[in-house]
Amino acid sequence: MARGPSKVTKIRGVVIPTAWDDQGNVTGIAISSHDENEYQVDPKGKGPELLLHIRKEVEAAGVVREEEGKKIVRIRKYTVNEAIGTANIYPNDEGNDSL
Repeated sequence: MARGPSKVTKIRGVVIPTAWDDQGNVTGIAISSHDENEYQVDPKGKGPELLLHIRKEVEAAGVVREEEGKKIVRIRKYTVNEAIGTANIYPNDEGNDSL
């Protein structure tokens, strides 16, 4: 039985850890999206590469499926926004204590 083309979904959010082994190493991750959804990252596809980008903002494209009420995404491609978290929050207010 042939399946039609899978619909690719774009997701923007932060990579978060969701599972750990006995030594505390991250074994599962998800993308917490800006629309307040959480997408578990499928270990197939490019998903394991995102383990290197925990707590970074990513824009990912992949096929989303639902299992047991959870959204699971198989990542086909992604980009990492390296600037998030490294920018100075108040770049023009150095030394300004009036907050």
